[in-house]
Amino acid sequence: MGKVILLTGAPGTGKSTLRRSLEPYVTGLRHFDYGELLLLRKEQEGSVLTYDQLREQSASVIGTADVVSTDEWVIAEIAKLRIVSDIIIDSHALTREEYGFRAIPYSSSQLEALKFDAVFALRCDPEVLNARVAADRGGRRELSVELAREIQTLQESLCLHYAVACGCTAFVIDTTERTPVEVRDVALHLLKGIGANISS
Repeated sequence: MGKVILLTGAPGTGKSTLRRSLEPYVTGLRHFDYGELLLLRKEQEGSVLTYDQLREQSASVIGTADVVSTDEWVIAEIAKLRIVSDIIIDSHALTREEYGFRAIPYSSSQLEALKFDAVFALRCDPEVLNARVAADRGGRRELSVELAREIQTLQESLCLHYAVACGCTAFVIDTTERTPVEVRDVALHLLKGIGANISS
């Protein structure tokens, strides 16, 4: 039976980079990128958006029903895939909006179906995180240092809730001073510890 891992963290902490870097090392790894899934969903409805527009416009283009429907599709796919594959879900329930933040978390019944084996949250010093985002905005909204700190704290709080609900371990990996390779190696060590299928 494969392991299901939630990979989350504030934009700019390195989630997508980590997910891509793990693929050659985790045999048969399957992954779900919520940004890509939501873009595909909107395209099927006739709305063509870029990833940057998705990040910039957030709640004005992605509603709660879009996220919940995507959640249900992912859960159904995982039920089939986890029999033979390890799975990473690259997502964050919390988004920065003009009025503050919006969270669309998994429900208790969804968490019961997902049964995460681990939750990985990436974090970064807020000043370093802001510098990363400024260097490669990619549709990400500008954050003050205080807002960057707050969004990470809220993300990590949600991760702890998920871990408690699923009876699994939550790992918070600091990417501030680690290179992408070092972050990958930390994640591989942790994945091996929970029994993921790491290639030798």
